[in-house]
Amino acid sequence: MKYEDLVFKIPIESASYREDSAFVIQQIISILDRRKDAGDNKIIINTNLKKGLPLKNINKIAGPMIEAWAGEVFEGIRNGYNLINVEAQKRRDMADIILQFKKENRILTGSVDVKTTANDIPKSGRSPNITSFKRIRSAYVEDPDFMFIVLSIKHNVYSQRNRKTGLIDGGHGNR
Repeated sequence: MKYEDLVFKIPIESASYREDSAFVIQQIISILDRRKDAGDNKIIINTNLKKGLPLKNINKIAGPMIEAWAGEVFEGIRNGYNLINVEAQKRRDMADIILQFKKENRILTGSVDVKTTANDIPKSGRSPNITSFKRIRSAYVEDPDFMFIVLSIKHNVYSQRNRKTGLIDGGHGNR
């Protein structure tokens, strides 16, 4: 058997796919920009560790926290942005959050995978997850209008010693 002899299913997107995808992405960006403009984009973590948060593995701590923060941001939308449904997904699902938007008389669904990138650590969060690609590609072959959005949230770690308690006060600033 030769490669040329194989038959592949070639997904064909609907005529409105690019426009619909751009709409979903723009809605997500608008929601997060509004949160940032309001100054409500910080996660505060105080610890009794003398040296503060372990920067070596900060994405292992920050990832689930920022994922939860993003879920709360979208769940908190009560009107505007045409967002009609938010569903947090189970651990190990392809997406972290499913968002559904109403556009005219149609419902557009975006599967959102939240990723974190520490601005303070070189090369943090910049490696693609190739295992996910197989699942995403399969979903796209099954449904050519499947929208998978990687939401990469950059963060900074900052901390200072509380003079009164001697503990570390800190948090994450999302961007």
